[in-house]
Amino acid sequence: MLFGSELGNRERTHCSVYSDLPLAFVESDLTSLHPQVIESRQQLAEARLKSANLHASGNTGLQVCLAWADSVDAIVHRLLSVACEEENVDPSKFAFLALGGYGRRDLAPYSDLDLMLLHNNLPEKSLQGLARKASQLIGDTGFQLGFSVRTPFQCRQLAWTDAQVLTSLVEMRLVHGSESLFASFENSLKNGAKMRWRSLASMIEKERLEERQKYGETEFLLHPNVKRSRGCLRDVQIVRWIGFVCFGQKNPEQLKDVGLLAEEDFAPIQEGYAYLLRLRNQLHFMAGRALDSLDRSKQMELAKWMGYQGHEGVLPVEEFMTQFFELTSELRYSSANFVGMARSRLTPFGFLYRFLSLSAGRDLRLGLKEVWATRRGLDRIKDDPGMVLELMQIANRHQRRIEHKTWRTIRKGMLKRIDKPVGPEAISRFLGLMSTPGRLGEILRRLHELRVLEQIIPAVRHTRSLLQFNEYHKYTVDAHCIKSVECVEEFAKRNDFLGDLYRKSKRKLILHLALLLHDLGKGYVEDHSEVGLRIADETSKILGLSEADRELICFLVHQHLIMTHTAFRFDLTQLSTIVKFAQQVGSLERLQLLTMLSCADLAAVGPGALNDWKLNLIHQLYDATASQLQTGEPLEHQSSAKESNRKAVFDLLSAQEKNNPVWQERIAAIPATFLFQSKPQELANELRRIHNLSNELPVQVWAEYLADRDATQYSVTVHPTHTAGLFHRITGAMASQRLSILSAEIQSLPDNAAWDRFLVDDPDFQGAPAPNRINQVCQAIAKAVESPEPIRPTFKRTWKGQESQESTAARLQPTQVRFDNSSSEEFTIITIFAYDRIGLLYDISKILFDFQLDLQVAKVSTHLDQVVDVFYVTDSQSNKITEPTYLYTLRQALLRAIE
Repeated sequence: MLFGSELGNRERTHCSVYSDLPLAFVESDLTSLHPQVIESRQQLAEARLKSANLHASGNTGLQVCLAWADSVDAIVHRLLSVACEEENVDPSKFAFLALGGYGRRDLAPYSDLDLMLLHNNLPEKSLQGLARKASQLIGDTGFQLGFSVRTPFQCRQLAWTDAQVLTSLVEMRLVHGSESLFASFENSLKNGAKMRWRSLASMIEKERLEERQKYGETEFLLHPNVKRSRGCLRDVQIVRWIGFVCFGQKNPEQLKDVGLLAEEDFAPIQEGYAYLLRLRNQLHFMAGRALDSLDRSKQMELAKWMGYQGHEGVLPVEEFMTQFFELTSELRYSSANFVGMARSRLTPFGFLYRFLSLSAGRDLRLGLKEVWATRRGLDRIKDDPGMVLELMQIANRHQRRIEHKTWRTIRKGMLKRIDKPVGPEAISRFLGLMSTPGRLGEILRRLHELRVLEQIIPAVRHTRSLLQFNEYHKYTVDAHCIKSVECVEEFAKRNDFLGDLYRKSKRKLILHLALLLHDLGKGYVEDHSEVGLRIADETSKILGLSEADRELICFLVHQHLIMTHTAFRFDLTQLSTIVKFAQQVGSLERLQLLTMLSCADLAAVGPGALNDWKLNLIHQLYDATASQLQTGEPLEHQSSAKESNRKAVFDLLSAQEKNNPVWQERIAAIPATFLFQSKPQELANELRRIHNLSNELPVQVWAEYLADRDATQYSVTVHPTHTAGLFHRITGAMASQRLSILSAEIQSLPDNAAWDRFLVDDPDFQGAPAPNRINQVCQAIAKAVESPEPIRPTFKRTWKGQESQESTAARLQPTQVRFDNSSSEEFTIITIFAYDRIGLLYDISKILFDFQLDLQVAKVSTHLDQVVDVFYVTDSQSNKITEPTYLYTLRQALLRAIE
């Protein structure tokens, strides 16, 4: 028997028919377009234009989808009729069924069509001819077609084991063919599903979870997928699928009418469904193709299309995405509530579970799997945050979930609760939760979903679903704050200085509260740290904290960025850097809490944000500052470690090398960052490379792929005779090779030999670059350094993909150039904030070279599309740059080069 392509296959070609039919068989006979295809193409174009006009005139998303599905039906039905007539097949023996979104009739304008040929043992020759003809006619018309051929028995066999097949079949409807065959199969599928409801419901939930993990949690992602992300169209569809297998009913309105879907859940589902359909239609029409991902440029276009104006501190796109996240959050909650109700409602021992429950407090019950409020408790809990916190403590202590009716009652009550202070019992319970690590992040997330958290900390309400419109943060503001608490709890499992700090800390309550509050000041015109200071002060008073604790939380929230800014932008070997930072921090306790807060804040940005390089810099700053605060000698600890590492390098030298004064000078001049980041043997080998430099061999370049950072480190040593303009020569060579520079460290030895390191990303390779690629880059760098005249970099003309163009269009933050003459006694510090691009560092360094500035230290940090470059420079006379006109001219030149 002939088998077709899998129903669940989501990848579409122009037309997929049979995986096992010879290609020549599929493509034979149609050397020119069928007359019906030419006519159908015209009808398809007219139908799409009609749908676009309906959409533009303000019709609802569902109205547009239904009209489009009707037009598609008319075209497909006519083509199927032609196929049946030409193949002379009896229509009582088969049925063409629309599946998935096409079956549901909420088809988006450029979505693919899922079609199945259902037959009752049709002769194979007739089956092949009909399937070939039908799929070719529909595919040639211009539809992206997913096509399968099945008997009812085959469909049922697959449906009981494959969630994608099952959910496609749940949405089926007859397009052409035998009504009796379709009705018989539909009835058998419904009856079979009822018999297997428990296993099928679990299978559907598992499949949905896997898809959600692949496409991400909607309210946390920068680019949500309106079809597949959490809280989007899939969560509407799962209501239909679970309703079908558990109750034999897939229409949400009918589920509501028979009391299976609560009214308070039905409304958000319908509202979200209508909103997402219209949004998806607009995405398709804007792109002229199937498009479900909301990237940043599309978010901006949609915000403009929907008429958002923004308000003080909030961009129009942020206002749009906040509403998007609010609606999808409500939809997600209501969908999950229905699924949970369906699971618990049909539990055969549900009554027994409740009968065997125990009292867990006044009006609260503890069951084998759930905790809940009694009937009298439901009246109390809907307006009592303290009782909710008590319930949460019980659920957490006994590892039980909160029963859905109780959960729904709490959430409904909190949404209606008039703003008024919570009582001392609620505050006491909240502080108890905040001081106890373990599952605190999860508890805070649940309290936030229930709208209880904002009753205790009113400032949380403003940040609910507030988008941070940049490529750096992966989460909304409220989600990021809760995630940071979760991240700091994870420190307890670490075997490093962070783990030691967290496990030994006696001020976990203060730390957790500061993390929860640290970004709540976002979304206002004023700097979020200044707004956050006031929020921290007000919240401390609400919670009844002591004056000392209030001051500590206010400091941590107000200064939560100071440690990362210092670690990543300043030279940590400079005494003035450490002394200034220590003065700002003030005490060892503050330093310890600020260190944990800074690292948790970084970790909560997104995967990989707290990498080893950043952690090492923070650790280095922590050690130096702790030494300054304890002994008044900021670099004492570092000095001891440095000298130990320096001696380890010296011990690896030969006797002849040890007695050579040049070697002794170079050992003494090994940069501190190199001593901390590299093994002694590596440093000894690199020093030998430097020693071998000469006029005949003025440069050596080598590279190593660092798997933990997924980047390649290029090391460059240069003879003193070739160091003029070295930095911009190297960056130019790297730009010509299309490398993105993630970080750079430049160092000069006593004899003016250069010893530089560049960490780069090679976009041409996933993972480690090929050896020949590394050799190519090394040769390009060496050639640029050895050339008598600077080689101007050449950039390959490459096709900019849509994603690249959209990313450029979505850049809203201005370029900044800042000069600092107070943080260093010897250097002017230039800090540049800009969006990254190939050649950016070359353009900047070329300006510094043209202005005859002596570059001593460069700290380059890149995250996604944004860079912070810090340069320590002097003029040609080794003086700071202080003349205002000169600084103004330099700033303008840098801005022009960057833009």
